[in-house]
Amino acid sequence: MTTRRTALKSLIGASSLLPLLMQSEASAQPAPQPAAKPAGPAPKEWIDPKTGHRVIRVSTEDGSGVLYFYRQAYTPEGDIMVIKAPSGMQAVRLKDWSVSTLLKGKENDLLFMMRTTREAVYAVTDAGEGEAEDRPKTIYAIHVDTKKIRKLGRINGGRITSSNADDTLLLGQVADGAKPLQPKDAASVEKFGQAEYAALGPDGKPLNFAKAKGVRMWERWSQRVPAEIFTLDIKSGDRKVIYKTEDWIGHTQFSPTDPTLIRFCMEGPWHRVDRIKLIRADGTGLTSVHTRTQNMEIFGHEFFSQDGKWIWYDLQTPRGQVFWVAGLELATGKRVWKRMEQNDWGVHFNIAADGVTFASDGGDADMVAHAPDGKWISLLQGETIVDADMSGYDDGLITIEKFKATRLADMSGHDYRLEPNLRFTPDGKWLVYVSNLHGANHVYAVEVAPVKG
Repeated sequence: MTTRRTALKSLIGASSLLPLLMQSEASAQPAPQPAAKPAGPAPKEWIDPKTGHRVIRVSTEDGSGVLYFYRQAYTPEGDIMVIKAPSGMQAVRLKDWSVSTLLKGKENDLLFMMRTTREAVYAVTDAGEGEAEDRPKTIYAIHVDTKKIRKLGRINGGRITSSNADDTLLLGQVADGAKPLQPKDAASVEKFGQAEYAALGPDGKPLNFAKAKGVRMWERWSQRVPAEIFTLDIKSGDRKVIYKTEDWIGHTQFSPTDPTLIRFCMEGPWHRVDRIKLIRADGTGLTSVHTRTQNMEIFGHEFFSQDGKWIWYDLQTPRGQVFWVAGLELATGKRVWKRMEQNDWGVHFNIAADGVTFASDGGDADMVAHAPDGKWISLLQGETIVDADMSGYDDGLITIEKFKATRLADMSGHDYRLEPNLRFTPDGKWLVYVSNLHGANHVYAVEVAPVKG
């Protein structure tokens, strides 16, 4: 049987097969150059001339950022949001967007907000050589009001990604000896939060970002290193391994409402992996969320609805041609696929607390072929495709809907090597995201309702 590593060498050497690595069908070309940025500092507030929606700059420091799109960023009461800044961790009061320092120090790695307390969880990695992921870490929580700090636990390696719905367990993942997708140079991490993912095609020319990342993902997928998903009991400190594999795992996350339900993904080339998985905190109930039915069908960037009743994810049937946000209702098994136009696709999607309003953070033409006008923050609202005779509807079959997109913020000047990672505010009135639209990375918010008058 051909090994993954042998297949990789063959794949890179065969130009006819190289597109199988990529999330885009665009031809090989030099890495994209950043769009020209307006001179001067980022404005504090403006009305987007193309959409009529108000945009504000939330962050006060160049180089600020947000949490990954599905990580909890708000207090349970919905009044405070946490963000990252070069000086440390910051708290944003949503009623007036005022920013204050929560904890100084770049060494304090903001992870997420707890579900039941007003505490932000962060990690401090031990000093040493090599990747931070391989070194021990101490996990702390800081109260956003009192600034009181408590130690939650310690791990020998890997990362902590989530706390469960009643904040009794932390969730983590570790891969022993895995090489990084690409060594992270300081400049790239500061700009984009990730490596450059540079790679050459069969002709010796640089690939664009999407294709280069595909090459590096294939390489990492081929490594076959031991990996674990584990829980850490906050009260006792007990570490329990719930899943072991030599596949590449990622995106481990507890349900926001079910203290024992976990979803995670099998990382790698999306057209090859059975990506989205569910498992219980005791290691039972391993199931797949989606089953591929056609070649080059891809699905991923999965997330829970805020009430925990649905799993939603990016689905393309096949890749780069037909675009959906697909959902599985966990209690019933009902499936809904919401169709969108290519230009409304996003690197990530998210959902409001109402359970029906979605948003897309857009993408450039290197990520989605033949989508030259996809650089927008957009609101996505579903419309059921109604037939004259609905009597034959069967919830055991997939229900098809379509999205109506409303563009909120122009992202034409954004370099999508930085993922916007958008999220709704708890009241659903704003979408928060990070952008380099004006040069330096800043956190912005666009108002969902258009400006009156």
